[in-house]
Amino acid sequence: MRILHLSRYYWPRSGGRERVVEDLAEGAAALGHEVEVVAVQSSATGDRRARHRSRVTRVFSFGTLGSQDFAPGYLAAAWHRADIIHVHHPHTLADVAVMLRARRTPLVVTQHADQRATPQRIASRLTLKRAKAIVVPSRAHIALCTELDRLESKVVVIPFGIDETRWAEVPPEPASGPIRALFIGRLVRYKGVDILLRALERVPDLRLDIVGTGPEAPRLRTLAQALAVTDRVRWYGEYPDEDIPRRMAESHFLVLPSVTSEEMFGLAAVEAMAAGRPVITTDLPSGVREVNSHGHTGLVVPLRDPDALAQAMSKLAADPGLRAKMGAAGRAEVAARFTRRQMAVAHIALYERILADRR
Repeated sequence: MRILHLSRYYWPRSGGRERVVEDLAEGAAALGHEVEVVAVQSSATGDRRARHRSRVTRVFSFGTLGSQDFAPGYLAAAWHRADIIHVHHPHTLADVAVMLRARRTPLVVTQHADQRATPQRIASRLTLKRAKAIVVPSRAHIALCTELDRLESKVVVIPFGIDETRWAEVPPEPASGPIRALFIGRLVRYKGVDILLRALERVPDLRLDIVGTGPEAPRLRTLAQALAVTDRVRWYGEYPDEDIPRRMAESHFLVLPSVTSEEMFGLAAVEAMAAGRPVITTDLPSGVREVNSHGHTGLVVPLRDPDALAQAMSKLAADPGLRAKMGAAGRAEVAARFTRRQMAVAHIALYERILADRR
């Protein structure tokens, strides 16, 4: 089967959606299918052919118009031969490309999140209406994605999966030195890193590693100084994706303190679980709730509550036995529900049903 993924960005651009597309493409290629990914060329793009079984076509962008890439070559690349086209939303350039393409090729959409900009929502809605199936990673997405209104009959829930073998190589937590919490993600407001810093102030012996960058970085560094926690925080900025397991190896648990449902799934939590690390998440009505189980794989705290977050971090920091128990449960949960192969097999089965119905 020839599968064509239309994604806005791809590796080495770091982000949850980019990792999902890569794992889905590589998972299908490992099952013997012919997979191509079309993505916009970013300044961070490098060469990684040795790791890729799928083909990656990178299209040069002349810049952005608003939030949209100006990459005319994308429209031509989207005409490459395929039995199935898979669009990853939101992605207006791909929406335009599939509107221009002949309608004979069946279309699947993964709804990572809604399109926010009003003009672009028209193109997004047309793509969703044309799609034979719309994939979401959790049941919560069906309620949270307003663009899916009256399209629920097309929706298929397939959880995101990761290459768990990569994280299984992460060694057990450090046996000596200070307890270290870890945050991985974009430094944007909905990630709640300001709440995390305020909670850190209340746990004097805890250290924190922050991996990621974003528009909130200057404000957060200033806040850390004001809270007098600068000497307990390590800022790694944008970090190579292949080196993140190294940061995980130095940590004792992961914290995902997001404050809005823009945190739709929490792939970093799945990766931490695969590495045998417990996770602390907030009680969001999103897919995060379907990843981390309170008291089993980690702890769940109320939204925007530094005191509750501090208590949860103190609890994990003080109890290595609890961390080990939750870490083992997390690894088992990933093996049962969130692997790359499981995600790929479920998608291939979906594609085959669509093609069979078409025939």
